[in-house]
Amino acid sequence: MCPATVSYLYPPVKSRIVAQSHELPDFAEEIARLCVTVYEQKKGVRHDTELLSSTAKTLLNGVYIGYGKDLVSVDWDTPDYETLTRLTQNVFSFSAAKNYQQLRTITDALRDEDGGLRTFQDFKEQVATINNKFNVTWLQTEYDTCIATATQSARWQEFKAQQSLFPYLRYQTAGDDSVRSEHRLLNGITKRVDDPFWRTYYPPNGWNCRCEAIQVPDDDVEETPGTSYNTLPIDPMFRTNCGETGLIFPKGHPYYTGVPSAEIRKAIAYLPPENAYIDTYIQAGGRDVPIHQHVMHGVDELRGNLEVLSDLLRIKDDITEASLLPEIHAKDSALKPKFYPDGWQFHNTAKNADAVLQFGKDTQWVTDFKRLEGNGKRISAHLDNAAQQADYAVVKLSAQTDTGTIGKIKAKANYKLQETQLKGILILDSEGNLIYESCKIQPPAKK
Repeated sequence: MCPATVSYLYPPVKSRIVAQSHELPDFAEEIARLCVTVYEQKKGVRHDTELLSSTAKTLLNGVYIGYGKDLVSVDWDTPDYETLTRLTQNVFSFSAAKNYQQLRTITDALRDEDGGLRTFQDFKEQVATINNKFNVTWLQTEYDTCIATATQSARWQEFKAQQSLFPYLRYQTAGDDSVRSEHRLLNGITKRVDDPFWRTYYPPNGWNCRCEAIQVPDDDVEETPGTSYNTLPIDPMFRTNCGETGLIFPKGHPYYTGVPSAEIRKAIAYLPPENAYIDTYIQAGGRDVPIHQHVMHGVDELRGNLEVLSDLLRIKDDITEASLLPEIHAKDSALKPKFYPDGWQFHNTAKNADAVLQFGKDTQWVTDFKRLEGNGKRISAHLDNAAQQADYAVVKLSAQTDTGTIGKIKAKANYKLQETQLKGILILDSEGNLIYESCKIQPPAKK
């Protein structure tokens, strides 16, 4: 189902209790500008950074309200940080898909049923109707969903942390006449926190769902047998656990229909840096170092990168800020330069560095981070890879290493520093202490 062809996208709301007190924007300025642009060009546009930024910002605000925290208020080494990062990435991808569908619908409105070009006034009226559909009616449900899903995602982190005290969860509906019949069938089901049941039926389980899971102590609990819920009719798109996946809007959402993945990637990559970076900080050596984390920075390597960066900030107190770079597909390499220092020469445009480190006002390091599993025996292969995407490699070993092995690691690092394009290599032990540093170019002097 393509959103452009339907008059409604979400089922009617019988009882909305989530976001009545939150007045949402209607993006009137962005839409008025688009009206003029599209009509003058007599053709559509695929991306609009202002509309995408406004949509993502609005929905992300709902995420933070629902979760009760934002990325600035949680420590980087907690489950909350990773979950919020996943939720944030999902909001931006969803907003890009929505942006694409809305722009396509606006483009289609240029011509009437007979294929003739509408007058500008007629076109404006058509676009006003489209905007009301996408950014009033539908946006309200999407915002409510962000709040509800983020709330349940935050609670899931609490459930896992408190599992030893409360090993069971019970499914609970709102208990009123507006509860859907299929959700009533779930009411009261009690399973252990780690039971596979919650991978499929953890709420929310539909648009405007008000169900929740509640903790149950293990004394005098009767676990629900599996035979009672094997065929419950839940929308496939909601058959997931948002607390584990970080998905508010899975790929089954109609906005994604007919939208190439490349268009979503490009839409986010086109965003101005001020709209695509989340500003946080890391405390190191008694100072708060600003960290600018791009919404497309790889979430799977985020925890390891932040761990290495945190150790490095403690060692290098002359680093004044750091930017965690986006993962940009090789096919979109032309978009990369704006995220890197002016004039920086890419070693391999198909590769992505992890960060740009700022030393004072004038010096920047394009850097690759790696938390290397084991005692460093495979460090040569990593340094070869780092040389393809960055000037500096910072490697942290994950296991304790004896003196003899450290000597071999240093010898390999010395060789790779001469053999590759790397300008510098730093190696940290498993405790985060510096055990090796060598640079072809003298590093910034401490003041």
